[in-house]
Amino acid sequence: MTNQPVSPADARAIEEVLNRVAYLLDTHEYDRLGEVFAPEISFDNPGRLTADGLDAVIASFKAIATPAVSHHITNVVVVGAGEDTAECQSKALALRAEGKVTAAIYRDTVTRTDAGWRVSARRISPLG
Repeated sequence: MTNQPVSPADARAIEEVLNRVAYLLDTHEYDRLGEVFAPEISFDNPGRLTADGLDAVIASFKAIATPAVSHHITNVVVVGAGEDTAECQSKALALRAEGKVTAAIYRDTVTRTDAGWRVSARRISPLG
């Protein structure tokens, strides 16, 4: 991650987008993922979901038989990587349908678009 400054307003808007991803996933509103993901999204959660492009990501989420019940995003760090790009790192906890809680690190690239900030790449590294 580079270390360019990000305005407080942009940092807050970026964190809001990351939080909205969790809410859309928890409510299974996959057709609304374009509100938080860029059309060219590259998504990599090894062993669970890997897809490129918004349509493929949506289809992949719809195909998950037992999606997580609840996602929790914490410890968000936002670092500028260019005028309209930022790199984010956060911790995530997910409550699975069988009651197990899993932890991961999310590494996101976010890009400013005409519609606001969107996640253009997400790499998930499971913990534990």
